[in-house]
Amino acid sequence: MELEFQNLRLEELDKPANFLATLIQTSLEQNLFPVLLFTGSMGAGKTTFTSRLVKKISPTANVNSPTYTLINQYPIPGRDDFFYHFDLHRLKSSQDLEDLGFEDFWGKSGVSIIEWWQIAEDYIREIALKIEVELKTISENERRITFKSDDIPSYPILKNLWEKMEGLPA
Repeated sequence: MELEFQNLRLEELDKPANFLATLIQTSLEQNLFPVLLFTGSMGAGKTTFTSRLVKKISPTANVNSPTYTLINQYPIPGRDDFFYHFDLHRLKSSQDLEDLGFEDFWGKSGVSIIEWWQIAEDYIREIALKIEVELKTISENERRITFKSDDIPSYPILKNLWEKMEGLPA
């Protein structure tokens, strides 16, 4: 399934963030732990969008880029788990991942948001609920965000939410 939001200025990220926040909350209510795979060039707005998204669920979270720490955690109110925000850009090989043990989080607890996820492709292939989030820079002030998931159709409640959004102008 694919859903695209076009002609977005950075200050207009609320609509896609609200949609994804609803999917996340519904997933967690079903004991599903989504993994969000963020793709986009440097400066496309991955961390900016992550901040908007996380704050929809955890308004007091201090969201920032995990470029140097590799992982940041933000609490999910009313739950014992977290948003786990990963930035894998600095990793050189999948062996680095094995040494760090990040795969112990992915799809097993909370919500994982992974920037520069391609190096981890072998580790995430079998995760039950993955959603790709592609941010594309159209111009200095305009973005396009595309959500893709082959896993959503396996969960009727999530598929229904997705299909409702498909019918609205994006």
